[in-house]
Amino acid sequence: MKQKSYTRYHRYDTQGKKYIKRFELGVTPNENVVEGFGPWIRGTGPFAPQALHNVTEGIRRACSGVPKSAEQKQKMREAKLGVPKSQEHKDNMRKSWYKRRELQMKQESI
Repeated sequence: MKQKSYTRYHRYDTQGKKYIKRFELGVTPNENVVEGFGPWIRGTGPFAPQALHNVTEGIRRACSGVPKSAEQKQKMREAKLGVPKSQEHKDNMRKSWYKRRELQMKQESI
């Protein structure tokens, strides 16, 4: 997974409207407060109830109707309960990461 190159901050205006903006890593927004706006606060802040509903609905629609095998359902149950991964699963993850590193090294050398 690609590492993030930014951090998000949010602030509110005098009417209470929230603004979210990305800033490069290591860069903090100016401490100067612009007239009509509050200070920058790290993160995206709490969602409005309607915005939170829209996000959860979008996730639900994207994930509904996707068939899962009985084995996958069991693995998801175990993961939720905190059961450790099986040795076979660990070996498969190790192989997968090894293949990804090989591909990445080939792409970087080109």
